[in-house]
Amino acid sequence: MFSILIHIYYRDSWEKFFKERLKNLENYSPVIMVNLCMITPWNPQIISSIKNDFPKAMIIKTPNKGKDIGGKLALIDLFIKTSQQSDLIVFLHDKTTPYLINGETWRNRLFGIIDPEKINTIINEFQNNKQIGIIGAKDFIRNEFDKKKNKLETTNSNKLKELVERYNINVTDYSFIAGSMFWIRTLIIQKFFSRYLALNCREMLEDGDFTDRYEGTYTHSWERIFCWIANDQHFVIKGI
Repeated sequence: MFSILIHIYYRDSWEKFFKERLKNLENYSPVIMVNLCMITPWNPQIISSIKNDFPKAMIIKTPNKGKDIGGKLALIDLFIKTSQQSDLIVFLHDKTTPYLINGETWRNRLFGIIDPEKINTIINEFQNNKQIGIIGAKDFIRNEFDKKKNKLETTNSNKLKELVERYNINVTDYSFIAGSMFWIRTLIIQKFFSRYLALNCREMLEDGDFTDRYEGTYTHSWERIFCWIANDQHFVIKGI
């Protein structure tokens, strides 16, 4: 019924963040796909752990490009090429915010979208309301568009304008889910990435570690673009 696409960078993330949470979802038999950062030396151990817990999990390794967004795009490519039939996709990654005092609380709230007691509610929302394209944590829905100034108030505004034009995205609602963890209808992903190949989109992303605090990046712009793709296809975001 749904696939879970996970990007992992840090050594202990599988054991700390994913293992038990995913085991709690085994009754749903989700397809599990994992992208690991190619530069990390502990990948063999991570792969062994994942395969021990979920033998059918599909695992790829990619260069450190675009952080979790780059990982998502690589996994989308895998998802499409392996012709998965899931109606819904869940995007997750090992969110760490070492510079924030409440980083752990922030991460736990983002991961709330896969709490077992919420899964049926989320699936029912999609089934009962065909306008819903994305579901994520309601506290992380953001909108940076200033209607009075008629512009986006973000360091990423120029790159967002470039991407919207490049991919012919018509945005009527600039809302997006900060943190880039959410459920999305598979058909939204399939429609967009049948026109614009995921790996080609990934090529534009920045390498290594970086931030958008002072200057915009293509990577952080894609955090918005994922949700705007849904808006362009006349879907809305739902917060839970």
